[in-house]
Amino acid sequence: MATARVLSRPRKLTTVLAARSENPVMSKRERVVAAMSGGVDSAVAAAMLAEAGYEVIGVTMRLYEPTRTERRAKSCCGIADFDDARRSAAAIGIKHYVVNFEDAFRREVMDRFAEEYLRGRTPNPCVLCNNNLKLGTLWRYAKHLGARYVATGHYARLVQEADGPHLYRATDRAKDQSYALAQLNREQLAALLLPLGGQVKARTRELAAQFSMPVFDKPESQDICFVEGGDYRDVVRRIRPEAEHPGEIVSSNGKTLGQHDGIASFTVGQRRGLPANAGGDGPWYVTKIEPVTNKVVVGRRDELASGGLEGEDVNLLRPLPARVLAMPRYRARMAPAHAYLEGDRLQLRFDEPQRAVTPGQLVALYAEDGEEVVGAATIARAL
Repeated sequence: MATARVLSRPRKLTTVLAARSENPVMSKRERVVAAMSGGVDSAVAAAMLAEAGYEVIGVTMRLYEPTRTERRAKSCCGIADFDDARRSAAAIGIKHYVVNFEDAFRREVMDRFAEEYLRGRTPNPCVLCNNNLKLGTLWRYAKHLGARYVATGHYARLVQEADGPHLYRATDRAKDQSYALAQLNREQLAALLLPLGGQVKARTRELAAQFSMPVFDKPESQDICFVEGGDYRDVVRRIRPEAEHPGEIVSSNGKTLGQHDGIASFTVGQRRGLPANAGGDGPWYVTKIEPVTNKVVVGRRDELASGGLEGEDVNLLRPLPARVLAMPRYRARMAPAHAYLEGDRLQLRFDEPQRAVTPGQLVALYAEDGEEVVGAATIARAL
């Protein structure tokens, strides 16, 4: 695709991108593949790298075939988003390609998403996408193009040091996405550039306007991209029709309270779809999902509290300290905890009980100062 003349250039960028002492690799001229979703964050990330002297190639991943034609303000990956990415690339003067990764996305993200729900777990598809698509399939494609790095519009700070990459929370705490990147391994992080981590979202929109990007005021995407109707259960049922398998809803003491249409419709902490309150003791909450017996276990609010968790698929970026701040779900308040490994499993014991610790979700581990990510794991079970 032909490149276009740059319409305008902002004044010198005063961000972490220019701080060579903090991230020396950014001072080198290298080829970079910038993942461009059609939103403002990824577009500005690409622009900042081009401004810093990188040879930037914009790539928009075609991940699935939309079944709805209307433009959805809170999601991405539609035809209109491809066009927004193309026009943003033209505004900053870089090449842009749309690449079909539908098969990889179906296999690595959507199928795993559905499978986790059938296992009675609650997956995080954005983590799956970061690990397996952006720093998996897209990274391999980038190397095929002769690129050394992949860049994204995530808000997190990444510093390359002599002892390897260090991942930190973003300057803009309200936008921090270090949690979603915490399962990336050291090799993946060494190939990643995150230009936006040192600035606030308002600055990103300001730069987009200065670059005359058509997306400077585009609403943020918030929904899961492939859940077009807003109900993940439709996706699970389409991929795994056997998800509609009725079973019992039982209390923690084994009393049958009702029936459900399939465990994939439930997650720990949920109230929707449960029997009405009985006995005046307050509402029911899902406390556990048992895929073997096909039962949904419910209890009162106080039964949601967990003193710890066990994690699998442990990813350590730094040596595991005895004391950490744990984030057991996205945007959860950090919980002080004692951490240790037992074989290949992570063991966490919280200083204070945490509500609705959910198998399948990621737990991100931060140093006690709450800044650096030291590792992550997938929650196997609450304790």
